[in-house]
Amino acid sequence: MAYFANPSSNRVSAPVMRDASRRVDQHAVLLWPDELLTLFSLRMSSHGMSISRIDMRCDTQYALQQLHDAREMGDTTLALISEELFCWFKDQQTRLSGPPH
Repeated sequence: MAYFANPSSNRVSAPVMRDASRRVDQHAVLLWPDELLTLFSLRMSSHGMSISRIDMRCDTQYALQQLHDAREMGDTTLALISEELFCWFKDQQTRLSGPPH
């Protein structure tokens, strides 16, 4: 989220969603396993990388890019967490694209 200051009133306006257009074509929110997402977020922050949990849930492209970047950092633990999250993602996609009832 971004906050925008109004120079004439010295007030800060309400939060505005950053780049909301990226989410227009999203069909569902990714409900990542919370504990794993927390571990992922903390481990990324230990490398100076801040991730947006909102974007991880609402923007598939952003989430997959973060998982990819994490695997390239040379941190074995982070790579394992990333791989586990990616396996979860693939499993969710398989369930969503399964045979019709």
